[in-house]
Amino acid sequence: MTYIDTEVIGEPRAPEIVQPLQSVSARDSDNIQFRCMIVGNPQPDIAWFHAGKLIKPSGDFRPAYDRGKNICWLDVREAFPEDTGRYTVVARNCFGSATSSADLSVRENEALRGVA
Repeated sequence: MTYIDTEVIGEPRAPEIVQPLQSVSARDSDNIQFRCMIVGNPQPDIAWFHAGKLIKPSGDFRPAYDRGKNICWLDVREAFPEDTGRYTVVARNCFGSATSSADLSVRENEALRGVA
């Protein structure tokens, strides 16, 4: 991983999770959001993982990072049962890294169960 913003103004600081991710339960097709607050100096680069695999931005998974407010989030559009699992955010800068993980549980819609 390369560090895009390596300018250090003030006290150097490894990333720290100030507000960790929270686990979420959802119904099939719900939109959900994982959110956390991360600080570090320089501001860290952020990566998201699902079940250990890197999440690439797409129409279904939209990661974002508001550097001014130190808040990062991952929007999962129309969560499906196959999206169930552990989600992890990793923050890295030249002084270290920090991680936070949470689980997503997606239950099948009752109305769709048994339809062939």
